[in-house]
Amino acid sequence: MANANHNHGDSIIGQAGFTLVEMMVALFVFSLLSVAGVALLRGAVNSNEVTDAKLGDMARMQRLVSLLETDLSQALPRPYRDESGERVAAFVSETGSSERGALSFTRGGQSNINNKLRSNMVRVSYRVNDGELQRLQYEMTDGGSISEPAILLDDISGLELRFRDKRGQWVRDWRTERLSDLPRAVELRFDQNGRSYRHVFLVGTGYL
Repeated sequence: MANANHNHGDSIIGQAGFTLVEMMVALFVFSLLSVAGVALLRGAVNSNEVTDAKLGDMARMQRLVSLLETDLSQALPRPYRDESGERVAAFVSETGSSERGALSFTRGGQSNINNKLRSNMVRVSYRVNDGELQRLQYEMTDGGSISEPAILLDDISGLELRFRDKRGQWVRDWRTERLSDLPRAVELRFDQNGRSYRHVFLVGTGYL
């Protein structure tokens, strides 16, 4: 009887354990699950990085649109004098020149946070330099030094501008009959990272 009970106990122990093959299969399945988990985690991290980059691009584009919309809506029909004292048209567009910029004009509505004795007008300029779309601001409306450029977008190419004149016609080159003339609207086109963008802005609407 004792031997019979002993054999029966050995049978139970054998049934409750794992064979070497079962252990290898379990380890293989666990390794597959681990690899899949790492792949899913890496995919989630990459997805978050792409999403963050896209959101950053959208934020920069929105900043550009907001700045141009604000600046152009408050553009003034005021000619200015350059550093040599020559009178310059109120609105200038020279896409091939990095000195005056693709757009250069005087706008009103400048805030005076520090209560300095200065005009509420400010001359601003937008230009593309080494693939960067930059905004510059002059210290004085006539002549004066210029600020460090604020980089709004990078990897810019193929910048094109069109202007709606007082007759309602779209023209590529802005030519003024009077120094104080302003376009009615500005169309901006450019490429960035393989994508094309188009924006249209009204000019001077803040003072109509």
